[in-house]
Amino acid sequence: MAFFAHSSNTGPVAPVRDHLMAVANLSEEYTAKTPWAAEARLAGLLHDLGKYGDAFRRRLEGKESGVDHWSAGAWLALRMRCAGAALAIQGHHIGLQHLDLQSLARLDPRELTKHHPFGLRLSAESLDDLQARFKADGLGLPDAEHPMLGRSLSSTVPVMLDVRCLFSALVDADFLDTEARNQDERG
Repeated sequence: MAFFAHSSNTGPVAPVRDHLMAVANLSEEYTAKTPWAAEARLAGLLHDLGKYGDAFRRRLEGKESGVDHWSAGAWLALRMRCAGAALAIQGHHIGLQHLDLQSLARLDPRELTKHHPFGLRLSAESLDDLQARFKADGLGLPDAEHPMLGRSLSSTVPVMLDVRCLFSALVDADFLDTEARNQDERG
């Protein structure tokens, strides 16, 4: 089964795998001189993980709306102890949130399934299903040896500036890849 990142008037475009790889490569390139470039790559790979979900596929087909395609990737990044990537992924879709345990805990899919703050449905019922499709598409996750926040969630000014830099790299990479694909489609 093929999974697509976007659609247009002519149908699905941009396989999810291609989009995630392009955004990951650009995010890593933009942060190459930082100690957390691998975390930026991770953010690029996970920022649209939910696009491997059946509900998102139905959304592209015009059969469904109100689908959250980002929180699964943010939650997985958080589980990998990459809170900076989780904040960037979530922030890319709904704006940067607070760096505290209570705010980050709201990314838990079990909680979002019960009560999503925006009234959305998750793109898949199981994070395991999304990860399996991600892997089946030939993708793997880098080892973020030096996550920007380490094991602490201290929101010092330098840390928050790093989070904003990672966020900016992710947003720019996603926009540029999406725009390039739209230009290719328009001819």
